[in-house]
Amino acid sequence: MPVQDQGPTAEAYDESYFTTLYGTAAAQTPADKLRDWLVRRAVQSHANGGRLLDIGCGFGFLLELFDDRWERFGTDISAHAVTVAARRLPEARLAVADVQDGIPFQGLFDAIVAVNVMEHLPDPGTAARAIAAHLSPGGIFVAHLPTISSPLAAWFYARSYARDETHVYRPSGEAFNQMVETAGFWTLHAAYFPFQPAALWRRLRPHPSYLAVFARV
Repeated sequence: MPVQDQGPTAEAYDESYFTTLYGTAAAQTPADKLRDWLVRRAVQSHANGGRLLDIGCGFGFLLELFDDRWERFGTDISAHAVTVAARRLPEARLAVADVQDGIPFQGLFDAIVAVNVMEHLPDPGTAARAIAAHLSPGGIFVAHLPTISSPLAAWFYARSYARDETHVYRPSGEAFNQMVETAGFWTLHAAYFPFQPAALWRRLRPHPSYLAVFARV
């Protein structure tokens, strides 16, 4: 079952939060790089370019992977993260924002991504509706988040993701899909780590890491 409370405030995502994730240098782990590569592949398997929004863009590592076919936008609740991302990606349009309060850009997007974001939100349904409202019909939403979908995944979660107190939304993959679909999407693809072969890992669900692709109705 999801765990929900009032949720973390913007102050929880100061420089020290990102130092814990990345160290003093803005660098990713190999696992993070692989995840972002998979997210980019998921987006580009359904869209060839256009307006792209990264919700929870952090330091801009994922946005950096998209080429000039894409007009890149990003938001993050952390002012520190947006400052770093703006230095790294001066051509991207970035804003400090909480998706639960809406998306601060005009116009519709062709693709929206949210990587390790939804688990931080006490009201993910509101976020999903905001995302739907800013996607073109048929536009793509790609989400990655930790889930609790089996006893083994719960065991992994308790020893890893649960240590982050900002993780207040803890659904199963199926519950997450249902929540997003209710906001105005249909599910195109969903898989648990290690993602391939997807049919096998959908049955076993051994690990919390979950990647899902949705299309706007």
